[in-house]
Amino acid sequence: MRSITTLGALGRALRDARRRRGWTQAQLAQQAGTTQPKVSIIERGVGNPEASTLLALVAALGLDLVVRERPDADGSFPWDQDRG
Repeated sequence: MRSITTLGALGRALRDARRRRGWTQAQLAQQAGTTQPKVSIIERGVGNPEASTLLALVAALGLDLVVRERPDADGSFPWDQDRG
């Protein structure tokens, strides 16, 4: 599993998943209920895509979106610390 922390990285991940399926941007757009130009913009990591569009692309590609906390600089997780 790779960590994605930028729109550019998310766009590349979506593009890679689309290509593995052998789909064009237009085919992905149709499956996700959006437009080919929006897919292009997202894959290039530009613009400010709506969360609903990103979630639709993730679902159309059969991907899971996982949200998790990152460890602090010392490697510990916030929930490991005594909150007092």
